[in-house]
Amino acid sequence: MKSFLFIYLACFITFNAFSEEKTDSVQTQKNPIQISGNIQLTNNGISPVPAFALGKPALMTSFSIRKGNFSFSPAFNYGIDGKPWVSNSWLRVQFPSNKFTFRTGLNWSLFFKRTSITENAQTFEVQRANKYLEFEGAVSYKVAENASIQALCWYTKGMDIDAVKYGYFYSLSASINKIRINKDLKLTLRPNLFFIDNSIPFNGLFVSGIAIWSFKNLPISISMQAVKPLITKPQSDFNWNIGLNFDF
Repeated sequence: MKSFLFIYLACFITFNAFSEEKTDSVQTQKNPIQISGNIQLTNNGISPVPAFALGKPALMTSFSIRKGNFSFSPAFNYGIDGKPWVSNSWLRVQFPSNKFTFRTGLNWSLFFKRTSITENAQTFEVQRANKYLEFEGAVSYKVAENASIQALCWYTKGMDIDAVKYGYFYSLSASINKIRINKDLKLTLRPNLFFIDNSIPFNGLFVSGIAIWSFKNLPISISMQAVKPLITKPQSDFNWNIGLNFDF
């Protein structure tokens, strides 16, 4: 199978990875509407697929509006220069069953491609937004009160003539939350093994990890992320970043 665009490991990777789901609730008769979000300033906007990495400092914002089993999760990411990088608009529904949770979703995504052109002996940068439609299927299992594992598959379909035509992303990940370091500091770990295959053409097996240090009574956390290619074609390099996060 030819495979899938993964935008943001930062964005997959990223965009639920840095939120601790600190929510404000607007009460209704049955289920509250839960609103949460995360803003991250990072030294390096990375992606497992080199063609979609920003490779520069970035400002990444993600939000979640949830009611019952339904959620809407928009995300808007920019270069530190204020130019757009990628945006996502995930609609999801989940089906909890004992310790298992099944989830499916649909996403309308924009990836802002930067290219340099030369005209009249002057070189300048232009941007073009490529549109993508993404589908998600996932199942997670709650191992303990603060630990879970998840299997996930994304399929992406490029909507423009110069976009990546199609692709798949497969992931097996774990989450260990709020490991107590001391009375004021907690650590969250999220290891991940994933495979990408798309029509660039690019395919590869990667291992990645996210570590998040959160502080008692503070909405600020510090995160580190690393992505290590195991087998890729064409070759891909090790990448990492560090981020300062504000959760709300």
